Amino acid sequence: MKGFKGSLLALGMVVSTASSAAMVTINGDDVSFTFNDATMFGIGNVVGNSLFFAPTDFKAESLNGAGVATAMFTLGIEVNVITVGYDISSLGMFEQGDYILNGVGASVTAAGQLGVVSGTTTCGLIPIACNDASIFNVAGLGDTGGALAGWSGSTSVDLADTAGWGTDTQLFISFQNDLSANTFSIGEQAFIEKKFGAIGLVVNPIPVPAALWLFGSGLLGLVAVARRKQS
Repeated sequence: MKGFKGSLLALGMVVSTASSAAMVTINGDDVSFTFNDATMFGIGNVVGNSLFFAPTDFKAESLNGAGVATAMFTLGIEVNVITVGYDISSLGMFEQGDYILNGVGASVTAAGQLGVVSGTTTCGLIPIACNDASIFNVAGLGDTGGALAGWSGSTSVDLADTAGWGTDTQLFISFQNDLSANTFSIGEQAFIEKKFGAIGLVVNPIPVPAALWLFGSGLLGLVAVARRKQS
């Protein structure tokens, strides 16, 4: 899950892509999402504190022994908390699609990675931006006899798993999906596509420190006593 540090600079470059990118910002209930909506992922939509995509051309296909075909893309997403007094504690990624396999040598694969880098907090003895990542690989994609079948995969990252982190108000997310299709012989078919992908965030009110709560309770008590004396 760790070891994401080497891609920190690259992720920052993905989020601040070239001037030709169609960067958009969409607000959810408590966070905003900024990303390029002119990619293989397609146009993004927000429900609550989740960002989702329904791509129409994220696919890989190999026919009649053509060898390996791939479809790969990593989307950079900047997330900022917009509700005062709230922060992010964890996030998850879910993807699904369909595939066709026909032939002994035909195969398809689907994998993804969820990476996250802090925009506010540093971690470690040599301070760098706190970061984490998690990978999923979809298993069990067997011969369908030419019929259409479904696949899905998911993973998650808990900020508390990284020492010195815990919660955050600004994140740079790396949303990666890799598909491949392969055939070895004439008459074989391998096809796979992604039809849905989503990033969901757990956003909670920042807990009030116990000392502050006690101070507030004590202050209210003093006010009540003062009012009784005045009456």
